[in-house]
Amino acid sequence: MSRKRFLVTGAGGFIGYNLGNELADDGFSVHGLDLHFPERPGAGREPRFTPILGDFRDPVISEQALEGVDAVIHLASAHLDTALPESEYWDVNVHSVPVFLERARAAGVQAFVHVSSVGIYGNLRQCPADEDTPCEPQSIYGRTKLEGERRALEFHRSTGFPVVVLRPAWVYGPGCPRTRKLYRALKRRKFVMIGAGRNLRHPVFIADFVSACRLALTAPDAAGAAYLIAGDSAVTSQELVDSFCRALELPKPRIRVPYSVIRPMVATAESLFGLVGKVPPITRRSLEFFDTDNAFDISRATRVLGFRPAFSLEQGLQLTKDWLDLGEADRN
Repeated sequence: MSRKRFLVTGAGGFIGYNLGNELADDGFSVHGLDLHFPERPGAGREPRFTPILGDFRDPVISEQALEGVDAVIHLASAHLDTALPESEYWDVNVHSVPVFLERARAAGVQAFVHVSSVGIYGNLRQCPADEDTPCEPQSIYGRTKLEGERRALEFHRSTGFPVVVLRPAWVYGPGCPRTRKLYRALKRRKFVMIGAGRNLRHPVFIADFVSACRLALTAPDAAGAAYLIAGDSAVTSQELVDSFCRALELPKPRIRVPYSVIRPMVATAESLFGLVGKVPPITRRSLEFFDTDNAFDISRATRVLGFRPAFSLEQGLQLTKDWLDLGEADRN
């Protein structure tokens, strides 16, 4: 990889933190921009890139962060915070995108990866989906990420600026709060399977997604298109939970609740928690884990980017186990 200086936005999050550290470990100069960074990242997970505290929408901060940068991986987004107003989702995930792209172009950036989400698809009617499958997002996050990637690709078409869009599936691994949350719920016998567990999930190990980001920066014909990034195979939500239990030596959950019972309760909880500015323990978006089908065809990413997942779900979970066990030891 000939480019030497990188900017990663959203570098305080799970994916951005891993990406920034891996690029820095390979000898590149990396700046990571975010509103927050982990206070206790854990042993071996301290930032090895240069953290910049701030909002990528701020013109002064973003222009300083972009100075001398060759490539940008844009991960920053409004994501899981149910207390955020919809206007903030639209501002962060949509309206800010062409503005930030123009600043990157003016700064002389040579490659730009815009990270979207498979949340843009909603509940798939036919699996596996590819990049041309119609999108029917179910949440404000999905709707705004869909419009955000459209703005990014339109910027490419109108200016020629090299933009690549990645759509990651269910990313997991060391540092992932969702992975830790599922692990702890299973370990403490507090996990409840909602529904039949037959819906499809498509996990991708963090190291594979980091690899996809790097390939997207260098693939010669990648610009101007979106690429699905997922693991070697999809599994049902029941099989995913069973894999966690088997690989991490956890007891299998015994409680199952009908989806039709839980959904109205979750909607009510969101409203009540929202009145006091707090996030409920489960949201309608997190409920998608149990009721949406996610399975994807990654052949375009393989053909154009050269992406091939290197880790099976079992291998990824084994590599995650030490981090999970260490986190539990730190809490005790």
